[in-house]
Amino acid sequence: MRPVGTVRSPEGTNEFTFVTPDDRKLKTGEFVYYVLDGKKIMCRVVKRKPLRTYPDSFLSSPHIHPSKILRAVGIEDETQLFEIRACIMGYYDEKLGFVNPRIPPPPGEPVYLAEEDVIQKTLMKKKINEKGSLHIGYLLNRDEDVPVVLDASLIASEHLCILASTGSGKSYLSGVIVEEFMKPYNRASLLVLDPHGEYHTLKEIEGIEDFREGNYRPRVRIFGKGEIKIRLCELDYSEITGILPGLSDKMEAMLKNAYEILPEKFTSEDLINAVLEVDSERSYTSKALIWRIKRYIQGMDIIDDYVHLELKDLLRPGQLSVLQLYEMSDLEQQVLASVLLNRILNARIATEKGKESNEKIEYPVFIVVEEAHRFASRESRSYEVMRTILSEGRKFGVGVCLISQRPSKIDSDVLSQCMTQIVMRIVNPADQENVRCSVESIGRDLLDELPGLTKGQAIVAGVAINAPVMVRVRERYTPHGGVSRDAPSEWQKWLSLNEEFEEIKAEAKPATRAKRSLIKPKTARLFWDEE
Repeated sequence: MRPVGTVRSPEGTNEFTFVTPDDRKLKTGEFVYYVLDGKKIMCRVVKRKPLRTYPDSFLSSPHIHPSKILRAVGIEDETQLFEIRACIMGYYDEKLGFVNPRIPPPPGEPVYLAEEDVIQKTLMKKKINEKGSLHIGYLLNRDEDVPVVLDASLIASEHLCILASTGSGKSYLSGVIVEEFMKPYNRASLLVLDPHGEYHTLKEIEGIEDFREGNYRPRVRIFGKGEIKIRLCELDYSEITGILPGLSDKMEAMLKNAYEILPEKFTSEDLINAVLEVDSERSYTSKALIWRIKRYIQGMDIIDDYVHLELKDLLRPGQLSVLQLYEMSDLEQQVLASVLLNRILNARIATEKGKESNEKIEYPVFIVVEEAHRFASRESRSYEVMRTILSEGRKFGVGVCLISQRPSKIDSDVLSQCMTQIVMRIVNPADQENVRCSVESIGRDLLDELPGLTKGQAIVAGVAINAPVMVRVRERYTPHGGVSRDAPSEWQKWLSLNEEFEEIKAEAKPATRAKRSLIKPKTARLFWDEE
């Protein structure tokens, strides 16, 4: 391998500059290396600038290129030299992880463009199509396809967040990740909370040959609002109190007493009667509590006295379950998330610790939460269980992927628990600052790239990959369900159809007028209105 540059000078212990005549390959974010004690020390290009520039007088005539002026006077063009600043990342050791040698290369040392196999060995924990791998895309700054592969196990156990502005491609990317989890080399137990109805297209996974192997056939189940039910008697006392807002201490004490005298299988009317039984005086407290039960339990479509969505129907290896929440109110969505996530966590804890429980899940699960700022802000009803899962779920095999366009609205304690981060284009200054504070594994030089990223481009960092990289997302196997509407096309289509209708109506008017002349004026007016 021929060197692409020569070290000029060190810049402290973690950076150095080198000079190169190559003005095309060494883009910002590209990977190079130098050799130290037989080890290839990986570095990332963070800045580049021309070493020599043309005199200002040569730039006074825009229609004449300065190089032509140099050739006219017999001088060789020496402007094609560049000074590149590189950040030292280190080399990867299987026992120690990434090791920074803390010794910059001496002046005159050759610098090499990192080959694909060097990048794969140094930066990626998994190889493409390997068991436990997630192939999400390719290195952004390479013309050839260099796969970027994440470790599925570390994502599923230590959580993932995808942060981006609207229209940056975050839902498309999450679809790619879901596809990878359903591949034969993963066969995940996957649940998606879908507030916008964007994930129904993943149903096509069932018919694509790339997702099949031997007897393995992935299953995709789409649950609409009518199928998403929580049976009231399956909720424990803490879950019921979580649904009812603004409970005073007296209300909580009364509800606790009422809950303790309920039968094993009870309805909302049973709960009301139990409240009346413990408060025979019909005090203001019981009236306020009963009002809340009627408003937030009986009045909520997802809570039912008899029908129940079983965890065994939702979660099993090789199955993707999508809960479509777009027909639900924000309150219903948050209550569902709170109750369902709490049930899943408790079922996994009971399984891992061998406790007696009505519900057990014998395998890890991974949950994708779209519009995560709705569920993980401090004001959300699902905040407490979300924070618990993010902090303790890894011990019990409950992993979460948070997807949001407003990271500043997600509690920083929750966001900091996501050990792998994928950040796409973010323009809002508050969101950028929140990412800088919460995502520690991405260097400042890469965070400065956020406003300049285009759709489908991202920065990936965290435990699922050895070092941060910039990536362009691969194409999906299934159609994207969140495509933006083409408003001009729809306007034109509507007008075209309306014009055709008006033409047909105009042709039919003479006959209509003839009929109208045979009836009374008032009746004729009504007939014309109906037409």
